Amino acid sequence: MLLPRGSRRTSVQRDGFTLVELVVAMALTVVIVYVAFGTLSYALGVARRGQDRSEVQADLSAVIDQVTKELRQTTTQNDGVGGATCYGLTVPAPATGTGDVVRHLNDVLSGFSPHPPLSGTQQYILDASKSLLEFYTYDVDPTDPTPATPSLPLVKHRIRYGLSIPSTAALARRYWPLAQYQPLQVTYTNDTFKGTSWSSMIRQPITEQVVTDFIVIRLARSHGAVQLIIEASVPSASGADVSPIRMMAQVTVRQ
Repeated sequence: MLLPRGSRRTSVQRDGFTLVELVVAMALTVVIVYVAFGTLSYALGVARRGQDRSEVQADLSAVIDQVTKELRQTTTQNDGVGGATCYGLTVPAPATGTGDVVRHLNDVLSGFSPHPPLSGTQQYILDASKSLLEFYTYDVDPTDPTPATPSLPLVKHRIRYGLSIPSTAALARRYWPLAQYQPLQVTYTNDTFKGTSWSSMIRQPITEQVVTDFIVIRLARSHGAVQLIIEASVPSASGADVSPIRMMAQVTVRQ
């Protein structure tokens, strides 16, 4: 049956999107992907900085544990081995009167070094001959075949803790968490007396370059008490600020 001329209709089918619709869809996709990647990047950064902080805390806690354990083994016997004053806790010196004896970063800087807070391009110059902590202990000879029941004479140790800056691959200034305080490493030296002289062990770093100060205090009000404080700084979780870390301990040295 034929429809009248004026009654005919045509049907138009669309097989896709218009150019405008495609452009809008692509723009929305780009925005969504950009926001998603930005959020993911921020979350990964927060997680990484949180992990870094945890690692630094574990690092400093291990140092505090090591120092307190060794200090409790300090020998108090003036046996003359190694020298007339080679016994007990020798650095810092004993407190006299009512004032505590405090030893920290400024006490191991060279006479030519600037003191914190630093400015401009200043950096610390450390004196390798100075220590923050020095004491003496006895231990079993590592060559003793029966260490549980020592058959060889005990070995005397001179233990020193200090601060240093890595000689190579030191942290560039732009990466310092605090621009006024150059990050440092805690160092460890364990010399032994070899009958006629002391061995000369190379100072070994025992922390990453994150420490801002290591403070040792001999308390005047408490006989034999020593306080240990290690301070460090790391970027905060957001990365926009600095997050300080402070580890403390107190140990009583045998007198």
